[in-house]
Amino acid sequence: MKISGPNFKNLAQLKNLARKDKEAALKKACQEFEAVFLYQILKGLRKTVPEGGLWPKSFQRDLYEDFFYQEVSRRMAERGSGIAALLYQELSRKYGGKP
Repeated sequence: MKISGPNFKNLAQLKNLARKDKEAALKKACQEFEAVFLYQILKGLRKTVPEGGLWPKSFQRDLYEDFFYQEVSRRMAERGSGIAALLYQELSRKYGGKP
């Protein structure tokens, strides 16, 4: 079973927000992108850790670690690493929003 990372499960909410406030919707979309990007980095870093240790490899452990990395990436994106801010700045400049 393939475990997927963060997704736009609340895409309808984002679309509704875009109808009301395009600037806020763009900021939220940039933050979601940053979370997905950071998740992919964390998932890649997990592959560099050698197997073994206290807990044996299992589906449950993989699932737990995946959920953990999803939450960590969301929290990191909320605090901001700068990716969302740069993306927002470029997209708002290109599509007529505030710089």
